Amino acid sequence: MIGAYLWVKTEGPMDGIHWLPEDFDAYCLLLVRGLDVNEFVVRLGHDPRAVMPAVTADEAYAHSMDTAPVARLGTAGDWAFSLEQWSAEGMEARTARRVSMGTECIAVLNSGMPPMWFMHAVDGEVVAYFEPTDAQDVVDESQGRLASDLVAAGLVRAGVPQGTAEESSETLLLKLVEQHFGVDLPRASLKSKPFPALAFTSV
Repeated sequence: MIGAYLWVKTEGPMDGIHWLPEDFDAYCLLLVRGLDVNEFVVRLGHDPRAVMPAVTADEAYAHSMDTAPVARLGTAGDWAFSLEQWSAEGMEARTARRVSMGTECIAVLNSGMPPMWFMHAVDGEVVAYFEPTDAQDVVDESQGRLASDLVAAGLVRAGVPQGTAEESSETLLLKLVEQHFGVDLPRASLKSKPFPALAFTSV
């Protein structure tokens, strides 16, 4: 393992990810299956020794506004994750291709204004990149074999493309990602506790 940090998996009650819009006005969540955080950082193009060991949500936001985009890092279940506030480095297709080699990654972006976006990459290839209102196009073009196809199908069943959904498209998307990818993050910890963090300087 590269680097000097002992990465500890998140513990305690887990809450899925559909709470994100309640706690963060804007966010970019990137998750990669089966990596430890050191390898995740390397695939993002950085040296694990550059990781800041303890950064709160407020500190990450301030650093992002004043200096450079920041992603707080951790692992939960099968996934390593980065959570950005007011930046979208994790939503770049080139990032997804790099971090998903030999595995898969997903990303969800709420930039603070519509639309929001979902991305799924498998073994270095972006296999889905869409906003919820375009879910019908994904269903029409898919074979229904990927988890991202199931997310799109769920959005269609809920009426998102038709504008008839009872819940917001963002909440529905996040709930479907929870269901079909098994993503579960600790709300209280991410809101109030410090996490290791990476500043996205040029690579």
